[in-house]
Amino acid sequence: MKNNCLEMAAVMLAAMAPTVTSASYRKPLGEIDFFGYKGLDVAAIRSAFPFHEGDLFPPAKAKSSDDLKQQVSEKVKQIIGREPTDVSFVCCDSKQEWMVYIGLPGESYKALALNPTPAGDIRLPGPAVALSQKMDRAWSDAVMKGHATEDDSEGFALTGDPRARTAQLAIRDYALSNETLILQVLASSSDARHRAMAAQMIGYGRQSEEQVDALVRASLDPNDEVRNNAVRGLWVLAGAKPNMAQRIPLEPFVRLLRSGSWSDHNKASLLLAALTRSRDPKVLASIRAEAIDPLAEMARWRSLGHAEAALLILGRIAGLDEDALKRLIDAGQSDRIIGKLNYQ
Repeated sequence: MKNNCLEMAAVMLAAMAPTVTSASYRKPLGEIDFFGYKGLDVAAIRSAFPFHEGDLFPPAKAKSSDDLKQQVSEKVKQIIGREPTDVSFVCCDSKQEWMVYIGLPGESYKALALNPTPAGDIRLPGPAVALSQKMDRAWSDAVMKGHATEDDSEGFALTGDPRARTAQLAIRDYALSNETLILQVLASSSDARHRAMAAQMIGYGRQSEEQVDALVRASLDPNDEVRNNAVRGLWVLAGAKPNMAQRIPLEPFVRLLRSGSWSDHNKASLLLAALTRSRDPKVLASIRAEAIDPLAEMARWRSLGHAEAALLILGRIAGLDEDALKRLIDAGQSDRIIGKLNYQ
């Protein structure tokens, strides 16, 4: 299964690293979009930012990602009296331009109840950490260069970029040989960085009920990166292996659509798009009842790679034929899809 626009959404960089301010990473800023904003004045917030669509990004004067996020948070607080729930700098859209996603504490936001933070001393060994870091660097370089095509047909991600693919296959080999250790780290390590690496590795491991259960639990980890890696692993698995998808519960991922985190919205929508392919009426009714507001917000995002999953889910809820739905998505007719739901 080669990547299409929807699948590309999962290989974006979720954040700009604190040191990424060099000219080699500066690209035009294509979109600034929001979520969690129901009941808030988005136009006023947008106008107050220290950067605007069309600018080179990150700004030349930005010291770091964290510094720039703090500037955005201060501007949002000046307008609405509260800080944003998330500020994510994401690269790259279909034009190889940056995107900025701002989470807001509006009526469509609901604080997420998460698992307790584990307290165990267990860690991944040095060679495993090195493998994970090597894969992340190769993958990030591939994305920044526009080489992020992906094959998920085996139930784990293999990027088209040769260097990244070699690193991913090395992770696959390690995961198959060290399953027990990786599962223990994911479940009990107090170090979020090691849990995040373990979640990523489990997605490359043996496909089993134990794998799915571990990733589902990690999908509500207190750390954003752990949740991101866990849900991504489930999405790739569900898309390639329908029999495994049947074991994935709906409820945690509907909750993630109302969280304050961009990566929760992104990955949960991808997984739910996979889980709604069968158009089970109970599944669609549950999503409509619990997550129509965040899905409509996401469907209006201007990067199709990030909006498409929400559009697919909404179109299925509305009862649109799959082929007709995909034609509307390809034509950029998001308002027509949303309109079929009688949603304002």
